[in-house]
Amino acid sequence: MGRVHTFMILIPALFLLACACWPAHAGEAPEIVKASEIRENIFASTFVSEKEIIIVGDNGRILLSGDLGKTWTPISSGTGERLFSVCFPDPWNGWIAGRAGLILHSADGGRSWARQASNTTHHLFSIHFSDRLHGCAVGDWGAIVVTEDGGMSWKDVRLPEDVVLYAVRMAGQGGIIVGEYGSLYRSQDLGKTWTAGDPAAFQSLFCLSESNGVYVAGGLDGAIVYSQDNGKTWMEAQTGMNQPIYSIELKGNAGYALGDRGSVLMTVDAGVTWNQIKVPLQIELFWLSTVSIMPSAGGSVIGFGAGSHGLTFQLKDQDIAW
Repeated sequence: MGRVHTFMILIPALFLLACACWPAHAGEAPEIVKASEIRENIFASTFVSEKEIIIVGDNGRILLSGDLGKTWTPISSGTGERLFSVCFPDPWNGWIAGRAGLILHSADGGRSWARQASNTTHHLFSIHFSDRLHGCAVGDWGAIVVTEDGGMSWKDVRLPEDVVLYAVRMAGQGGIIVGEYGSLYRSQDLGKTWTAGDPAAFQSLFCLSESNGVYVAGGLDGAIVYSQDNGKTWMEAQTGMNQPIYSIELKGNAGYALGDRGSVLMTVDAGVTWNQIKVPLQIELFWLSTVSIMPSAGGSVIGFGAGSHGLTFQLKDQDIAW
């Protein structure tokens, strides 16, 4: 319990899709929820495809949208545990990580979910797959579990030290993990072993993204750091703000970072510089915990963000709609 309280203190904000044709009971239409009707805190999101978004959060809540977040279909998770992270390496296979070692898997684009045996009971704050077979989840007390068979089996490769690991990204044959006090770990063997590197920042880092070998991470005090050499060396980006960053996403040269008190930043040079986007006054009242970028948007950068009390909104370049 002490560790959970520590995490809540470090990130007070972070822990405080619609289609009419997916399976339902015979003669029963799927429930549709308007965005304004969502009340649970949302912790993670991802584009399943260019048309569909999935979000997860408090009380085992999973919602799927086919219209960029205007309306949502609730999906049964089979659990009431808090869900912290979601990843889809392809349009069909997805994974969710949550409290007490919870890992869920979907093989049908997020329309149904089944529990996998994670081989850990520690909270898992981040999960990521480089393809449908190879993935890694990380969390409390140095917890790391990896799979090479799409989660049919998970191997516990936890760290010997007591450190909170907040985010992981797998790419190619390797991966990067960031955590409290700017801690950094690298793998070059699909996550089987991890080696500590020099801290990527002085502050705790809560989020991590990768695109074309460029990594960006964000954390306390508005810190954003980036690496242009597959995570070997890191440099500090200037953000001009001091609110914690809870989510970051990079696609090519474009990216968004979201954080406390409605903070939204954008980069167009692969994380080197960030400009703050002015948000409506109402959004400033919320903490923002997740941002995702559409895989392809024909020239414009299309994003989706969410946060506390069910807040969801759309991003298009530097414009916000909610």
